[in-house]
Amino acid sequence: MMRFLSMGVAVLLLAGESAFAQEEVTNPLYPLKVGSKWTYKVPGGQVEVICTKKEKICDMETYRLETQSQGKVSASENVFVTDKGVFRAAVNGLKPESPIMFLNNPATKGSNWPVKTKVQGQDVEGTFTVKEEDVTVPKGKFTGATLIDGSSFKIASLDTSVKAWFVKDIGIVKLEFKLGGQDAVYELENYEPGK
Repeated sequence: MMRFLSMGVAVLLLAGESAFAQEEVTNPLYPLKVGSKWTYKVPGGQVEVICTKKEKICDMETYRLETQSQGKVSASENVFVTDKGVFRAAVNGLKPESPIMFLNNPATKGSNWPVKTKVQGQDVEGTFTVKEEDVTVPKGKFTGATLIDGSSFKIASLDTSVKAWFVKDIGIVKLEFKLGGQDAVYELENYEPGK
């Protein structure tokens, strides 16, 4: 299960646009603070995503997020926020050719952005589209959640899709992905904001 969860985080390396933050910016759809913890129901159990610290990656001040299952770290990622959106600088130590955007700002319904990048020499191509959709997870029902829909991606030659539902002041409440013949769903059970 650990390898499957790590793969799930790596699948999120999906949007390509470089950006360089000059000062700390926040995004209400993904409130990043050291100490924040998201607990998700996943196939076969539960995982926690914890914002553990700030860390410099490629001269960027990033937030390190660690995915833990049964008290053991199974995956990590480094993200940062600019006025353009939320970007990943690294996942499990892998750095894309440039930081990659997975949430635009503002996340206006109907907006989209193309993806064309490489991660470890593998092509990643597709388009993210912003939608609005009600979503129900163990944490509750959320009306008008922001859905970032990447339904038709290719990673290397594998058909891939990823959908993430964001809620203001909480972050990701649901995540679905498919990579080749494997798929997973993360559903939020609890959120504890950092201080």
